[in-house]
Amino acid sequence: MKKLSVILTLILIVFVGYFVYNEYFKKVETNPYENTLRDYSNQVLATIKNNNYLLETTKIDTDWLNSKLESLVSCQEIYYSNEDKILLHKCSINDIGSYYFYDKIYEQNTDEYNNLYETIKNQKIEIEKGLLLKDLATIDLNLNITEVDSCVSEGICEAGTLLLIQVNDVETYQFYVLNDDGEKVKLIMADNLVNNIMYAPSDNSDGPTEALTYLKKETDDWTNLEERNVKISDENKDKAYDDVYEKLRATLPSYNDVYKFKDKKYLYDNLSNESGYWLSTATNKSFYAWSVVKNDIKTNDVSIEILGIRPIIEVYKY
Repeated sequence: MKKLSVILTLILIVFVGYFVYNEYFKKVETNPYENTLRDYSNQVLATIKNNNYLLETTKIDTDWLNSKLESLVSCQEIYYSNEDKILLHKCSINDIGSYYFYDKIYEQNTDEYNNLYETIKNQKIEIEKGLLLKDLATIDLNLNITEVDSCVSEGICEAGTLLLIQVNDVETYQFYVLNDDGEKVKLIMADNLVNNIMYAPSDNSDGPTEALTYLKKETDDWTNLEERNVKISDENKDKAYDDVYEKLRATLPSYNDVYKFKDKKYLYDNLSNESGYWLSTATNKSFYAWSVVKNDIKTNDVSIEILGIRPIIEVYKY
């Protein structure tokens, strides 16, 4: 009886060992790059966070990502989910196709994967709204601003509406509304925040480096405004510089932001004949960028030091 028990135990050990061995090597054979995909997924997440990448949708710009991250993995599409996870779609490693999400490789065209793909692809990015416009708009009797326009909490604020914004506990600045989409409002400051600075020290190939440095420094204490990832993009078809990503409380106006208001007096408020402010948009000439000057929008040499910066902010209403 004891001998039979030992034999049965040995048979069980052999069977279990064979099963474990077989399943392990089957897994390795089926998914030889699982660790590579997991590492790449983690690297993608770290790259978008470390570079302040602006997630306008869940889809990540793979051209931008490839310029920041070298890897054996090549993916047609990459998505970010609000759970801080990465979906790798139609990826290839040494001609082996893969679909990967959060420690799992999926088979192509299964209901499980297709449902996951559509869910993450169509997710709306969660945004920290911060203080609402109705909480930021205020009055100042010394400036003869005795009431706050009701549009801050109901209806639509018309372009050109002047609002006094409490940017931190002690500072207020006047802003003009540029756009109100019903949920959030884009405003431009009614005066230059800084004067006599360059767009960039040499040419426009790296974007408005000097203007952004001053913008970040001068608005860093605007603590009533949410600090968000911002994309500064050259609007030309043939871009003079690659997209720049920064974590900011305000940003620079672009050519498209202001051009539609070129006939409006408020765009040129508090400008003398020898002053103006930089726009983020460059030109196809290496040493020039767009700017707003007295009663006009024109190009200027990026290294001149007679212009300033006039911040744009975006604030949510609801």
